[in-house]
Amino acid sequence: MSELDPRTREVDRRLTMKKGRLTGRYRVRERRVDWMEKRRRDRRDSRFDTRRSPFRWKKLHPRNISVIYLAIIIVVGFAIWIPDTWLVWGTHRFYLNNEAIRAIVALGLIVPLSAGVFDLSIGGVISASAVTTSWAVTIGEWPWPAAVALGLLVGLGVGLLNGFLVVKVKIDSFIATLGVSSALGAYALWLAKGRSIINGNEGFKAISGVAAAGFKWTFVYLMILAVIVWYVFEHTAAGRYLFATGGGRESARLSGVQVDRYVVGALVTSALASAAGGVLFASNFSSVNASAGPPYLLPAFAAAFFGSTQFKNRFNVVGTLLAVFVMAAGVKGFQLVGWGNEGWLDDLFFGLALVIAVGLSTYRRKVHGGRRRWWRPTESGPDRFLGRLLGWGSPRTEASKRNAEEWWFDPEDREGYHLKPPKD
Repeated sequence: MSELDPRTREVDRRLTMKKGRLTGRYRVRERRVDWMEKRRRDRRDSRFDTRRSPFRWKKLHPRNISVIYLAIIIVVGFAIWIPDTWLVWGTHRFYLNNEAIRAIVALGLIVPLSAGVFDLSIGGVISASAVTTSWAVTIGEWPWPAAVALGLLVGLGVGLLNGFLVVKVKIDSFIATLGVSSALGAYALWLAKGRSIINGNEGFKAISGVAAAGFKWTFVYLMILAVIVWYVFEHTAAGRYLFATGGGRESARLSGVQVDRYVVGALVTSALASAAGGVLFASNFSSVNASAGPPYLLPAFAAAFFGSTQFKNRFNVVGTLLAVFVMAAGVKGFQLVGWGNEGWLDDLFFGLALVIAVGLSTYRRKVHGGRRRWWRPTESGPDRFLGRLLGWGSPRTEASKRNAEEWWFDPEDREGYHLKPPKD
């Protein structure tokens, strides 16, 4: 029987079975429910939890907002190191405009990743869309709006093809999208005839030109897309169903979610975002060739997984955007110092970010919802390195060694109920 607090209408006391320290017998006792214990009991361990919660100081832990602290270190460090070139607004505006296309592709990528599927065709879609649009404008002499629509149709077709291969043919998304990416690279190489296509249409170039305050239209498109994806993720049923699909496809299907539709829709969304990135790439640069898309693959995945470790412990818009721009700021700062101007620094930053982000995400999900403290025997246990080194959980006394050989022994029992056999 439980008692309710008259003010909060929550359970204040409850009856529990408690083991006596002297007699060793269990008796019914009234126990007061501590609010900290209640919070620990009600906490969800899922990465896909979308419930709103009150502010807690633990949200300021580097484990949750490390990208903010990294940004502060980068800004302050380069402000002290190279103040003449770093403390200039034009420097920051440059990489914000330059990374907008990469951020658009990354935002499109987090949609299928949230649904539990990979899309490795984004690099091929960017190449195919950019080459197709440039070919239509320059060689085909199409009106640039029609050429843009053709480039987006390429992305739509690829997204539907990926969805068909994953949902209907039942090919793993990793294999299916990787094969489609290779085919799209061959298509772009064939259409461009192995050469670069020069864009000279001023109307087509204007769609990625300067909009206001020095920002290009690509940055404006990025902000619009970010607001749309954020609203769908955080405030619609479609976003919740998308995370449910990624959390457990079969469980979501049994709950009534149209899993196949959400997987196909996620792949189509990713392909359309990549196609839009390819169109903007063709508009932003005067020369386009078949190798335009592959360099966007690794940074997009690095930003998506790095962003998933921030704020919500799942794929989210704010974390992805900050991951893109913070890493770009770091690369730009080192280039201003004189390091990595040969082009290797960009790949190094995003490669390390991908490895570290995936490693942290895997480590946090292993035990206790990502809150395992390695120095505590009850949370590390004998199956961990420190537990094996110090002998945590291994039988020490003769009685414990004999108990470990019995059929009723349970090494996972933290409460010690297995120390005595059950009596009939």
